[in-house]
Amino acid sequence: MVAGEIATTLDVPPTNLSFHLKALTQAHLLTVEQEGRFQRYRANMPLMLDLIGYLTAECCAGHPEQCVDVSAALSRSKRVVSPVSFNARKKSKP
Repeated sequence: MVAGEIATTLDVPPTNLSFHLKALTQAHLLTVEQEGRFQRYRANMPLMLDLIGYLTAECCAGHPEQCVDVSAALSRSKRVVSPVSFNARKKSKP
């Protein structure tokens, strides 16, 4: 997504979003490509899944059953979330 779409979808001020996108890009969790006057960001899913695996192993002290159901989280991460469905879920939360 381009930065403006991300900001609108997440309802985050552009200055805050810019800070986070830069940090995620420096961590190689995102890639960015210039498209005219826009920057398109893409998730590095293999690295993100590796990070989730590492955090689960380390933060759960070798007991992943104490953490969130990782297999369910991983299957959800494979689905593409459209901005419309994301906003609908976000608005329905208390």
